[in-house]
Amino acid sequence: MTYKKWIIAASAAAVVIISGTSIMAMAKPNPIQIVLNGTELVTAKAAQKVDGVVMLPMKEFGKLFGKEVSYDEKTNTVAVNDKAGVKIAESEEKTIQITGNQTETGTYDHLKIKTPIFSRSLPGYNVTNPSYAPWIEFKDVTGDGEPEVVVILTTGYGTGVYQSNALVYNAHGDQILVEDALTALMKRFKGTYTDKALDVSLDDKHYTLPQDLMFSGGDSHGFKPGIGSVMQFAVKDGKLSVTTGVQVSPAEFVGDIKLTYIYKDGLLQAGDASFEFYPEYRP
Repeated sequence: MTYKKWIIAASAAAVVIISGTSIMAMAKPNPIQIVLNGTELVTAKAAQKVDGVVMLPMKEFGKLFGKEVSYDEKTNTVAVNDKAGVKIAESEEKTIQITGNQTETGTYDHLKIKTPIFSRSLPGYNVTNPSYAPWIEFKDVTGDGEPEVVVILTTGYGTGVYQSNALVYNAHGDQILVEDALTALMKRFKGTYTDKALDVSLDDKHYTLPQDLMFSGGDSHGFKPGIGSVMQFAVKDGKLSVTTGVQVSPAEFVGDIKLTYIYKDGLLQAGDASFEFYPEYRP
């Protein structure tokens, strides 16, 4: 009798040990990380290691790399395709749509625009972050009395960086070229340091900022003032414009240049430009 009790007790202890081991194994954090170009990616279902092979559900794989993944049981085939024709932007009136193919690099390419009158392929690309989806305006920016379709694409963003690109089409779908803003401004802007101040010149206007008002201490870092990596297009009051920051150190911007476009000789050309210090830099 005692022997039987010992067997029963030993069996129960074994069950507890085995169960405890299983619980510990389940509670152990998954050490497998998925890193794309140095950035860790988080999946709804974690990757698992089975018989020495790292396994990830097909749908999770598709989400990570912007692919459509499907499995055909009849043919025993896994199909991996680009996400094509994804609607990524729509006008307020819902009459104009932009679609694109999602890539694994975090962008939409092969962009296409469709309006009630025309359909066109758009040059360039746009980031996939929905906060920076293409912006669509239906405004008369040429002054000819007929509204044009203006598409503003975001091609890059980050700390101190915002890059956008403007595409303009007339009512018939013909593209109206837009002069490159950075090239135009580089010809008209100059930033230099004097003994005690920053001097900014734009066209025939000069702006001065004492060095003691700058957090970076002016030329102490040997940084040459210039136009930064911020380029943001907008449409306001029937005018296409672009705003860019003036950078005086790797981490400091002191004001904005605003360039307004004018329509001339079939081209949207760089027109008037103005510079303004940020409020914290004003005397």
